Amino acid sequence: MASRRAAVQEAAKAQGKATPNKKIVRKPAPERKQPEKKPATPSASAGVKTLRIVLMIVGFVVALIAGLMVGYAVLGKQNISDVLYPETWAHIFQLVFAP
Repeated sequence: MASRRAAVQEAAKAQGKATPNKKIVRKPAPERKQPEKKPATPSASAGVKTLRIVLMIVGFVVALIAGLMVGYAVLGKQNISDVLYPETWAHIFQLVFAP
């Protein structure tokens, strides 16, 4: 069998068109420029970072206290306000780490 190029040339001759002699070559893609990033102002970004850290810590503490209250009241069937007393946690600590 003839190659594809030969088949194309024969088809072009049969139709009376000029034969394609040039090989098709792709042009390289133009280079894209990366947009320049503007650096954030140090005072604004430092304030935002500090605020995020403080809010995360506050959120963790609130979630911990809420979880303690729900667990102590629902699972332990105790009064919900007892979870905040240090005597309760001293008693639990003595139960867990008793010699």
